[in-house]
Amino acid sequence: MNAPKTAQEKRRAIRSRWWRRPLEALFSDKVFDGQFQNPGTEQVFDFDDLVILEPNPFTFIENNIVYYPPGNEQASYTIFIPGLEKTEATSSKRSRRYAARLCTGIANLNNATYLKQNPILKRINPFMDWIDAALHRLGLSGSPVIDNCARLVLVAIHRNQAINFSANSHGTILLGRGLRTAKKQFILSHTSFLNFKRRRYWEKRWNAIAHQFINVFAFGNCYRAWVKGPKYIMVSISGDHLTSKIGIEPKHVRKDSQKSILKSVSHNIQFLIFDSIFEPGEAEAHNIMYTIELLRQSFIKNNLRVGDFAALYQALSQGRLKLVTAAEAKSKTFPWPKDIEAYSYSATNSALTSRY
Repeated sequence: MNAPKTAQEKRRAIRSRWWRRPLEALFSDKVFDGQFQNPGTEQVFDFDDLVILEPNPFTFIENNIVYYPPGNEQASYTIFIPGLEKTEATSSKRSRRYAARLCTGIANLNNATYLKQNPILKRINPFMDWIDAALHRLGLSGSPVIDNCARLVLVAIHRNQAINFSANSHGTILLGRGLRTAKKQFILSHTSFLNFKRRRYWEKRWNAIAHQFINVFAFGNCYRAWVKGPKYIMVSISGDHLTSKIGIEPKHVRKDSQKSILKSVSHNIQFLIFDSIFEPGEAEAHNIMYTIELLRQSFIKNNLRVGDFAALYQALSQGRLKLVTAAEAKSKTFPWPKDIEAYSYSATNSALTSRY
């Protein structure tokens, strides 16, 4: 692994648009918003002025941006959008673990944080990302991640190439909105807004093409307006209040089956919900690092190659996937990594030691 560049050197690799510079001056991590990063080398790549201008952006991504864990250089890869409160450096560290534990390649599409290391207003600092997330959830705020996701989708469709997305928590909101933007742009690129007959035709074309080429793996999802077409796997732990309250679970699809926004996607979504292994209300139920471990052991339990997501989707579709149970997860035979506690939200106050 190459030594990571300093934050200042990484910022110089990005050509920010002039209208973003005041924001980036106040919140330094925002310069990485929507930019690609190799989680292994932590090198950043300008999306607008480099990646998307390549003759084949996906070849460039695969050869330069994707981090493959040792021993899995030929694995498939996913474009991953992290959740809240993760600087680009922290996101890379956690993505390396994601790649290693699930034996897959990962290219980060950064979801930059508003957090400042030395904030002027310390009381406001912890809430900045959450305020931004609420605005995104309501569709009242924009992000380069949304537009960049849409552009990648349209390039993939144009090239008849499969594209895999993964996202966590707030990242699922940005991804969901990006897919909606891509669908709208796809339809309007073939017909006018007022030509309803042609729009219906091209919407059906989108559904078929998106189902063929777009795969989504969402952890702790916090979005409900997923467009019809792509194949979805929604992964969560029972008791995750964010997913159950503002995301989508099987009960929401059944309850809102008459609403077009959910009716249109219900048959494309596969749910993978693990038994609760935490106390009610405990935030760790939303922590992707624990979900990944349960998922890894479920691959093994079903005699599937760890990281074979196509086989996982098929097993889910056929209703034959057996998830790791809470009892198994709490037993001595469940191989929790020795350093898992370091990835908890409260690393110094984790209850894992006493319970597992």
